[in-house]
Amino acid sequence: MKIELITPEQHETLLNIFKSFPALTLQNKGYETINKSLLSVKELEAIKEVENILKNQIIGFNHFKNFKVRINGDICIRLDYNWTADEENPKHSFSGVGYILLDELLNGFKN
Repeated sequence: MKIELITPEQHETLLNIFKSFPALTLQNKGYETINKSLLSVKELEAIKEVENILKNQIIGFNHFKNFKVRINGDICIRLDYNWTADEENPKHSFSGVGYILLDELLNGFKN
């Protein structure tokens, strides 16, 4: 996954969406996903806001799936993206699900 780091303001926006819209958090097991037909207009707008941030920061980004809280309390974003995409071919090859910590979007990947 290749990302361009987000700004502190974008990080705060994503964190506020996470806190304000609990329906967008799912402790999924396997292929479970949020049923978007049950979401409010405001929740769907929040998803679009998340996607507008991520599509400019993650090469090959397709769509937001949900927030997830790890056992240690870290917030991660579950997303669908093209695994082998690069700058020349952003929609290239295999599309699948991935996870990225919200703080990694701001600070870069942990070792």
